[in-house]
This record gives sequence, C-alpha cells and structure tokens, in this order.
Amino acid sequence: MIKGYIDEHDHALFVCPNCGFQKRFNALPFKGKKKQLNIKCQCGVSTEMTIEFRQHFRKKVGLPGVCLMEKNNTRCDIIIKDISLGGVGVEFIFVHKKYMAEIEVGDVIFVEFKLDNLKETIINKRCTVKIKMDNMIGAEFNDENYSKVLGFYLMQ
Repeated sequence: MIKGYIDEHDHALFVCPNCGFQKRFNALPFKGKKKQLNIKCQCGVSTEMTIEFRQHFRKKVGLPGVCLMEKNNTRCDIIIKDISLGGVGVEFIFVHKKYMAEIEVGDVIFVEFKLDNLKETIINKRCTVKIKMDNMIGAEFNDENYSKVLGFYLMQ
C-alpha cells in the first residue's frame, strides 16, 4: 500500500509502483469519507493508496513524558505515541478514570517530554485537545516553540 499526501490545492499524487506512471488528482471528494482507494494504473496493476489529509507528517514514537491539565491542575504520566510539527498523540498511563472523564475537546494541556535525539532535547508545549478516545488524546500545539528542533527530529 502506498500513501498519498494532500498538497495546498487538495490534490494527491499517485505514482504506480509497477511502471512509475504519475497522475495528480483532486482528493477533496474523499475528505472525511473514504481514505483508502484502489487505483488501477494504465499498465493494468491495481494498487491500494491511502490518502493522508493531515497537514504535517506524523512520526510514531514512544516517548515518556508528563501532562498538566490546566483546568484542574492534575499532573499525569503520559507516553507520546506520535508527533508532528502541529501536534502530538498522547496516551495517558496510570490515570484515574475520573481525570480522563474530565478531559474534553478544547481543553488546554501542557506536555513535557524528552526527544530520543543525541541532545535529548526537552520539549515543553502548550496544546489544545482536538480529539479524545479512551485513554488517548490528539492535541494541537498552540505555538511554534521548538519547531526547528522538531523539524530536524522528524527527518531522522
């Protein structure tokens, strides 16, 4: 399966893994709906393609850290599951169900974690919760602090 990323004009690029044929197409009709397509190339080979609508590439990680929830001043241990220039996927560990129930989309949280790069850079970010699922949340960064460091880290 191949991945197609959306450009600033809502187009994706299909490149056939068999013959190299390339075709740009409007991906907007698939936004919020089907993200997996089966594309048949002019060479006759069918290929599965996943359309990625995210603005930033996400890197899967497993970085331990801490989270401070602004509204109730609760501090929790977390694992950063994925990271991008725009935000993080956070898993809460050993958190009382009461505190997880209190987290809502739109809440402000502060995350602190150490990158597994050579400098072991400590990242402190203010974030807004965008999605919540069981003991995980997706949060968007509220500032561009550490953007250069994160950019280099994501390229590794």
